[in-house]
Amino acid sequence: MIENTNMKSLSITHLRHRAPWDLLSGTFSKGTVMVAGDAMHIMGPFLGQGGSAGLEDAVVLARTMAQLGSTSVGSGSKLTTQGVEKAFNQFVKQRRMRVLRLSLQTYLIGMLWGTSSLLKKILYYMLLSLLFHNQNSHTNYDCGCL
Repeated sequence: MIENTNMKSLSITHLRHRAPWDLLSGTFSKGTVMVAGDAMHIMGPFLGQGGSAGLEDAVVLARTMAQLGSTSVGSGSKLTTQGVEKAFNQFVKQRRMRVLRLSLQTYLIGMLWGTSSLLKKILYYMLLSLLFHNQNSHTNYDCGCL
């Protein structure tokens, strides 16, 4: 298969680091296209919250669309472009701060584990204890019911 692959058909892109604070100003939807899950909030493995954050996204998005009546296609309502756009924008507003906190916490833990500098370790410990005084707060999140 590799030998028969046309090299011009391959798409090679460079990986890019996205800092947690990029979540504050990033746009995650345009029209009826949106990114969610890891595409919206990539996280290191240090908190073990990547999968659960993706599931939270699914619950929040489904609830948002249901509240706006965008999911009742089978019961006679029509799926409108404006309804989907509004649901996506509302979803991004609801999720932005949650995923920012998760991303920042895992970023700081990763930086702490990745440095050998004692000064940097102290700085990261201070930031973590100041911003995330309850170390398990990331597990105590209720994204609500559908």
